[in-house]
Amino acid sequence: MQDYHTHVPGSHGGYLCSVTRADWQRVAKAEGMIPCFGVHPWHAAAEDAAELAFELDEWLARYPNAAVGETGLDATATHAATLPKQRTLLHVQLGAAFRHERLAHLHGAHAWAELLDILRQRARNGTLPRVLLHAWNGSHELARSFLDLGAIFSVGLRELSHPRAQERYARIPADRLFPETDDHPENWDRTLALLALIRPDFIRK
Repeated sequence: MQDYHTHVPGSHGGYLCSVTRADWQRVAKAEGMIPCFGVHPWHAAAEDAAELAFELDEWLARYPNAAVGETGLDATATHAATLPKQRTLLHVQLGAAFRHERLAHLHGAHAWAELLDILRQRARNGTLPRVLLHAWNGSHELARSFLDLGAIFSVGLRELSHPRAQERYARIPADRLFPETDDHPENWDRTLALLALIRPDFIRK
């Protein structure tokens, strides 16, 4: 079993996500982890889309086991002003994930519905990569729509501790739901235990 989304290396291994281009060297050098190269939507304002496109292609070619991320959209009040730039960078990163056949880790705070529209459009155009929805906390209806697009989901202690966790995660297939620690690898054992409690059919993949 591995961590499906973290920013801090853990002894259990897994996907180590970057948040800025300056972070790529760090994740690439982490032993026992799968590096993920991307720019988080919180840092979109400072990024140049053309430079990102060029460098991301280069890094993915250099690291054939790497994934893309963390990317996505954040429509919370703090970050909504940069949504136009976030959308541009998201398409750059989804495009790279598709061309290199890599998994893309998506952040979607207050933006799952828009992300669904974007992924559906890419599916219609034949340019949809594999995607993981990190810290998933959306409705069953949205989850079903993402599942139709082949998405997988990761959840951590915060999501699993929510009063509606049982309802949110009851109907996601066991082979499409994975544990994550995000910024807290120390939560790994508790995350696995709570996920198994909420989902007795949880497969320790």
